[in-house]
Amino acid sequence: MTRIDQNQYRALFEHSSDAMLIIDNGRFIDCNDAALQMLGYTTRQALFETHPSQLSPPNQPDGRASFDKANELIEQAMKEGSRRFEWIHRKLDGSDFPVEVLLTPIPDGERMLLHVVWRDISERKKAEERLRLAKHVTDSTSEGIIVTDMDRCIIEVNPAYCRLLGYERSEVLGRQAGFARSGRHDQAFYRAIWTALEADGHWQGEIWDRRKSGEVFPIFLRINTIYDAAGNPCYYTGLFSDITHQKKTEEQLEELAFKDALTGLANRALYHQRLQQEIKRCRRQGRRLAVLFIDLDRFKGVNDSLGHTSGDLLLATVGQRLSEAVRAADTVARMGGDEFTVIIPDLEDDFTVHDIAGKILASALEPVSVSGHELLPHLSIGISLFPRDGQTVDDLTRHADRAMYQAKSEGGDRFHFFLEALNEEAGRRLTLEIEMRKGLERGEFIPYYQPVFDLASGELTGMEALARWQHPQRGLVMPDDFIPLAEETGLITRLGQHILDLACGQTRQWMERYGRSLSLAVNLSARQFNSPDLLQQVERILHDQRFPANQLTLELTESMMMGRIESTLQQLDQLRGAGINLAIDDFGTGYSSLSYLQRFPLTTLKIDRAFVDGVLADRNSRAIVRAIISMARAMELDVIAEGVEQVEQLDFLRQLQCRKVQGYLFSRPLPAELFEENLLQDPEKHRSAVLSLG
Repeated sequence: MTRIDQNQYRALFEHSSDAMLIIDNGRFIDCNDAALQMLGYTTRQALFETHPSQLSPPNQPDGRASFDKANELIEQAMKEGSRRFEWIHRKLDGSDFPVEVLLTPIPDGERMLLHVVWRDISERKKAEERLRLAKHVTDSTSEGIIVTDMDRCIIEVNPAYCRLLGYERSEVLGRQAGFARSGRHDQAFYRAIWTALEADGHWQGEIWDRRKSGEVFPIFLRINTIYDAAGNPCYYTGLFSDITHQKKTEEQLEELAFKDALTGLANRALYHQRLQQEIKRCRRQGRRLAVLFIDLDRFKGVNDSLGHTSGDLLLATVGQRLSEAVRAADTVARMGGDEFTVIIPDLEDDFTVHDIAGKILASALEPVSVSGHELLPHLSIGISLFPRDGQTVDDLTRHADRAMYQAKSEGGDRFHFFLEALNEEAGRRLTLEIEMRKGLERGEFIPYYQPVFDLASGELTGMEALARWQHPQRGLVMPDDFIPLAEETGLITRLGQHILDLACGQTRQWMERYGRSLSLAVNLSARQFNSPDLLQQVERILHDQRFPANQLTLELTESMMMGRIESTLQQLDQLRGAGINLAIDDFGTGYSSLSYLQRFPLTTLKIDRAFVDGVLADRNSRAIVRAIISMARAMELDVIAEGVEQVEQLDFLRQLQCRKVQGYLFSRPLPAELFEENLLQDPEKHRSAVLSLG
């Protein structure tokens, strides 16, 4: 080397970020600062006094002895002119780290020196490990994953996606996303997806795709935009979940919950839900509706003379004729036995009801051939009108039923309208509204508490607060007598806030007094839930009463959440984000749509008391309760069975491992002083009592 070459080499040697060392006859004779820093030595002399074999663990990752393997690699470097490989070295403090090694022999007169370069690859190894882990996760997950470029061209898929669609990986790469479209969605549907992606960076929802075999199936799809370091979109990822089984479960649940097994018509539960929905819509839009209550006259004689099989055939035929006589927008339901109802919404005038009732009578009165006999059905129809004859489901149904008996008393095969002294009813309602306003000002409305128990431990976990009216003259007024009017007049919002405020304060006092954690559940009305400042109202009460948000559960009905899905989801997300728990009350009596249920940030499902009441005698009720508990467990939701009144019901729930229960078997709703005296002052007594039941 010339003097200049030696200077240049020395500068490179000293200032390299990689560790550089010179080995002569198995000993270090030179190194740069990077080598000292990498190994943790403070002086070159200390390193030079260390044999190279001391800088490695006894064995390398492949199990070979470091000393033997190092000699072999040095020999290869001497023969080949250089050798590059990965190695595990050991620092002065005893910690190991990975490096990439380059060995280069350098002639120096008659001797051969060995030039060594180490590059620390710890971060690279960590990155490789992260990549291996990510690949393992994507390869082992049961959900299909695809990655596309910004032109929506597929550049990567995982094995689950291939299994889901039935394609080989090579058949998918390079194709446009959406190549497996089912044909069930129009172009506007797909445009909405990409519009949401461009605006929000993500989209999720249900969609139908087509497998390679041609089979169309439902999936839940989540699409996200991936951005580079500069914030520019560069990829799309799609996560596919096959929800075929979920859809079938949903259909079975809805079939069990809302269809009459004999006629295929809506059952009583669905009738109540539909009528409630139509009342709210008609009230909002200023429209009218009619309820028809229909009784099959002299049906008992058919059962007694020809048997129940013939009676069932007659009921099924009448149900079919009712469906054919009404409009597509109308709802026909079988209430049980020989009773049917029809909901006729959007009435322009009373003539529409006349026409439909007349068609029903004309079609139903045709002979029916049953077991070789020609039977002539006979019907009596009662009609009530909203808003003239009632404002609630119960009022309209009861008044239509009363009108039906009037038609029956006049000989049957006719329809009769309900008539009532409207001035008397209006006066009663006005008086009640005035008393309610005064009662709110005077603090006459108070919470009663019904306990909730953990079935496994028997422990009291909390309670549901229920509104009661302690009227100075009437005594204790139950919710059914004032809640509907409170909803209609808007007083329900003040009432709901008042009950929540009192219940939070009382429960916090109990927790402090008895040193135990208690959850509090409070029902939300539809008006409260739709209030734009609901979160602020609840948070103010929690702050004023110093009540922990995670101990509060707000209970909503399914019908309340299903009107405007996106705004509902936003409202629920805000409440859940504040730490407040959310429950669906009376689960199974509303829409029970699993596709929406999985989107809502719920914590609890409450099984409706009607299903609990039916588990001992009704196979469908048992199946519904079993399905709800299984679904809640799969979705990691808490589940509470309401209305437990019999030990046999409790035994059935225990068999299904239902987590929590409430009902008259344990306690009726109690005022605060009795709740404290009966349930909080001797917890062991009640725990033992719950465990001993059954």
